[in-house]
Amino acid sequence: MGVFRKVGSGLSWAYKPAVDVKAWMGWDIIKSSSRYVYGLGKEVFVPAEAKHQESFEEAMERLHLSETDIQDRQKEFARLFLIYALMGLAIFIYSIVLFFKMAFMGGILAIVVSALAFGMAFRQHFWLFQIKHRKLGCSLSEWYHSKIDEQSSNTEGQS
Repeated sequence: MGVFRKVGSGLSWAYKPAVDVKAWMGWDIIKSSSRYVYGLGKEVFVPAEAKHQESFEEAMERLHLSETDIQDRQKEFARLFLIYALMGLAIFIYSIVLFFKMAFMGGILAIVVSALAFGMAFRQHFWLFQIKHRKLGCSLSEWYHSKIDEQSSNTEGQS
């Protein structure tokens, strides 16, 4: 038994390249790509901490915005919200049509595109919500319930 083990280990140069599964799969490339995608996902889904806190009025002053500029932005966000929401709805309905026509790949792609449109609509509506309530850094809970936590907005204005 010991003889075969010594001979087998001595011939690893001959069979190692033939059974190196990690090299066949490109394990190093898969590993580095996975780390990159993980880092990218973490960067996208974990919000960055604000470097400094400022109120809505301070941001208006810093960006040299007037009340008419704010009103124009509010109209722009409302218009873009409607455009993205209607576009998302139309694409979603089209995806249902594609599924009924047995075009599954097209239907899945249409659902993904409609999700992107709905995501853009959410962003525009969230910004519109912050402008209407004149508070920066609203939480998703505040947006969802359409209520601003008065205590947190008062403490932010005092700091």
